[in-house]
Amino acid sequence: MGRHYGVGTLRKRGNIWYVSYWVDGKQYQKSSHSSDVRDARRLRDEILGRKVRGEVGNVAVERTTCGQLLDDLLEHAEANAKGSTAKIWRLVIESNLRPFFGHLKPAALTTEKLKDYRRKRTAEGRSEATCNRELSLLRIALNLGRKCTPPKVLNMPFFPMVAETNARQGFLTDDQYFRLRDALPDYLKPLFVTAYFTGIRLGELLAIEWDQVDWRQEFITLRAGETKTGHTRAVPIFDGDMKSWLAWSRDNADGCQRVFHRDGVPIKEFRGAWKTACRTAGVPELKFHDLRRTAVRNLRRAGVPQVVRMRISGHRTDSMERRYNIVDIDDIKSAKEMVRRHAASSEDDRRQDSALIPVDPAV
Repeated sequence: MGRHYGVGTLRKRGNIWYVSYWVDGKQYQKSSHSSDVRDARRLRDEILGRKVRGEVGNVAVERTTCGQLLDDLLEHAEANAKGSTAKIWRLVIESNLRPFFGHLKPAALTTEKLKDYRRKRTAEGRSEATCNRELSLLRIALNLGRKCTPPKVLNMPFFPMVAETNARQGFLTDDQYFRLRDALPDYLKPLFVTAYFTGIRLGELLAIEWDQVDWRQEFITLRAGETKTGHTRAVPIFDGDMKSWLAWSRDNADGCQRVFHRDGVPIKEFRGAWKTACRTAGVPELKFHDLRRTAVRNLRRAGVPQVVRMRISGHRTDSMERRYNIVDIDDIKSAKEMVRRHAASSEDDRRQDSALIPVDPAV
């Protein structure tokens, strides 16, 4: 058979057919392991298809491992993500993703392999939501590799994500708030009541310093570099517990620049004290983040407009804010009472209208 550099050449050696093809001026040969020329043609078509897609002769694709792609992701995170985000990504990658995927080539990354990872993590007690987040990091790494020039990844596998039931349920009633406030040690009360009334995230709270507190106008300014959304915002200091306990924290700061402290030392970890107080108050399953949901619900009940609620709590989209609008049994009872009043009012109006209609004696 003649030479056809663009379409490959079929050659027969003994009873076996071979495919000869050229890449970057260099000739390669591959055996079809068959005496049937049709098998050789299928092999040739497969090789030429891979060549057109850039899979043949692409050194970056042939040599890159998932571990190297994860390294690229960490470098990307260091340059573009918040420090806290980059730290979390590194922990997840080094603890879980790299040991499982690091040695694999992207081409060997199948959907079944991804399912194996999910099965392994759930067997270790991790939730489906956690598995989704971890696999999402691997997907980001592959996408970054796909966008390189030349590309390090040519084909993306299907990622088996699982639907999450992420409805928010935890929150505090008014009675539970008072019981938990009284059960907490004094140094945690300023942090607790501020979270309860404003819905500020824990990480944002712990970073607040006294120069961000305006006592005259009674609000706290959160700096852009310390908020999750990267935007500056102001939240009010509400009268009552919040104002009183913030003043207590100020009077006992002992020179500490952070608003939330323990005997002048910034608060960093308080899980033990939190769990103990929650058990004492009768809310053992309560998470600190539940205070955020509670604040949004209470602001809504107080009639604060949605745009203002979002500004205080730091929500960027109304869909996220709606997830925190918990409807509890009190809301349902309130709705039932409002409907009852409306029905009674309508009935009274109907009776009054009937009394005003003149009756013809001849009828």
